[in-house]
Amino acid sequence: MKNRLRMKCKGCGYWNRIEVNKLFIQQETNESKVRVFIPYYEPLKTETCKKCKSVIVEPKELIRIVKKNEHLMVRGYIVTVTRRLEIYQV
Repeated sequence: MKNRLRMKCKGCGYWNRIEVNKLFIQQETNESKVRVFIPYYEPLKTETCKKCKSVIVEPKELIRIVKKNEHLMVRGYIVTVTRRLEIYQV
């Protein structure tokens, strides 16, 4: 499945669009009847930042989106969900 993923450059902070394939990798569980699949994203080519020309991702890396925080009610204010990207070497 071909998708576009937005990633922020660590150097300059510019948001880039990256073409990726969405993969589902099975995770091991303690229960034999339960199957858990985690979504990962595989870049199609080496992507560089359009602003500062630094390398963002390479095809040999897998990207996983992980929630950093959840919705919390703090003194009447809603704290929004933030996400971060984890990049794994294949």
